[in-house]
Amino acid sequence: MAMDLNTVSDEMFKMVANDQGAKKYKPGDLFDAMLKKYKSEGLSKKDCKSAIRKLIDEEKLVYTYYGGTFVEVPHIEGSAMAAEAAKK
Repeated sequence: MAMDLNTVSDEMFKMVANDQGAKKYKPGDLFDAMLKKYKSEGLSKKDCKSAIRKLIDEEKLVYTYYGGTFVEVPHIEGSAMAAEAAKK
């Protein structure tokens, strides 16, 4: 692999985080965007899968299911949000 996995995973995270609440990304959408951007640098679909797995393992992104599988930034539940506000 010519591409750095951290670079690809950072780009994926930025895409998902920037559109949080406005658009849900399927894993395939992320693959397509990254392959389009970095195909000339030797990026493969397997590399993209590894980048998503890295983000999931680090708990930066989670899989959700609403009639299809999507990748999203984890939501903060109401009680957790109140606990975070109390810490501040």
